[in-house]
Amino acid sequence: MDKQQFGERLRIARLRKNMRQVDVTTALQEYDININQTTLGKIERGERNIYVHELTAFVEVLDVSVEWVVKGGELKIS
Repeated sequence: MDKQQFGERLRIARLRKNMRQVDVTTALQEYDININQTTLGKIERGERNIYVHELTAFVEVLDVSVEWVVKGGELKIS
C-alpha cells in the first residue's frame, strides 16, 4: 500500500465531508484515538503509518470503506 495515496484518500474523504483537520481529530477522540492536527497532517501526506485501530475509527468518522481507503477506486457518496 502506498502511504501517500492512502493519506491522500483520507484527505479527500475529509474534504468531502467538509471537515477540518481539527474536526477529524476531535471526532476520533470518541473512538479513543488521540492524535493532533500535526499527526493527521503527516498521515495525509504519507509521512506516518496508520494503525489498524486508527483506520477503523477513520472510516467511521469519514464515512468511507476500508477497501476504498486502502485500494482506491470510486468513492460512493452516501
